[in-house]
Amino acid sequence: MRIGIDAVPFAFEQAGIGRYLGNVLEEMYLLDPDVEFLLYSPLPVSLPMRTGNWKLRITPRGLARRPSIWAQVILPSLLASDKVDCFWSQPTNLPIFLKRPCFRVLTVHDLVPYEKPKSMRLRALFRMRVMLGREARKADVVIADSQATALQASHYLRIPRDRVRVVYAAAPSWCQPMPRGAARNVVSVAYGLAQEYVLCVGTVEPRKDHMTLLRAVDSVPGIPLLVIAGGRGWRSRRIVDQIRAHEISGRVRYIGRVDDSLLPALYSAAKLSVYPSVYEGFGLPVLESMACGCPVLSSDSSCLPEVGGTAARYFRTGDAVSLAEALTGLLANQSELAEMSEAGLARARTFSFRRAAEQLLEVIREGVGVSMTR
Repeated sequence: MRIGIDAVPFAFEQAGIGRYLGNVLEEMYLLDPDVEFLLYSPLPVSLPMRTGNWKLRITPRGLARRPSIWAQVILPSLLASDKVDCFWSQPTNLPIFLKRPCFRVLTVHDLVPYEKPKSMRLRALFRMRVMLGREARKADVVIADSQATALQASHYLRIPRDRVRVVYAAAPSWCQPMPRGAARNVVSVAYGLAQEYVLCVGTVEPRKDHMTLLRAVDSVPGIPLLVIAGGRGWRSRRIVDQIRAHEISGRVRYIGRVDDSLLPALYSAAKLSVYPSVYEGFGLPVLESMACGCPVLSSDSSCLPEVGGTAARYFRTGDAVSLAEALTGLLANQSELAEMSEAGLARARTFSFRRAAEQLLEVIREGVGVSMTR
């Protein structure tokens, strides 16, 4: 069987979709080394997979270097000439028209363009709103990262619910708990964090709702230092200005983007991880926190309770008072935090890239088999 892969996410260093794709592909190869994987992109890519026989098709051609144009103009001919049995795409690189039939799978990671359109750049919003629904309706199967996303995909993209399959993502393999003493030594050397702290990991942008977190911290006297980790995203200037203003008081510290190699120590040394996002398709930092043994307090938005389950605690999305009350209660209850840590480790183990790869291969084999009998 020959599977074509949308490799465009590998062109963007540290992109979340690229990490997801690399982990799943590596597991797919280990499950079935006889499958031939052909990776397509109009842009140079850096492959994160450590094992596998990957065949690259890099095809830059003028304006078609833009992935959304390339997917519709160049890619159909490539898939036809390579006689691909299945093409697995991430948004928005699924060819709508084919020159040779093949089974098409589209993964939808979130519905931000429909749920939170004001949180996107105008160009990206326009592209997603124009293309995503059309691609989803042409795909034979749409994969969603959560039940919440699956329901939203069916509603917004106007596709039957039975054509949407849920395949959960997982925490990366480097998400492992560290002994607390060792973790504290690492973060002390790397960031000068010698005291207890509450951690918030996520790109600094309006949708992650750092502003509600800052308001909550203002109203909780005696709270440990709030450490905010994450690169600057869209419309981050006002948020970063507020974070910097809070840093003057000594109650907040912004450390920017953190390398993956340091994240396990950062999570493991934290007293609590807080995730205030107003919308997610999966919410990876919640799972990363639990996989490192860090208790999680999350907003109750979208899929986050689905990921955190009973291992995490929740507050009303966008409600600083609800968040402040939850912070006050949890930080005063060490036994509950310890129970949450153990429950989170167990919860994180229920998510697996191996299982995701098995489910995707099952979908593809079934679909290709049906296509071949038509």
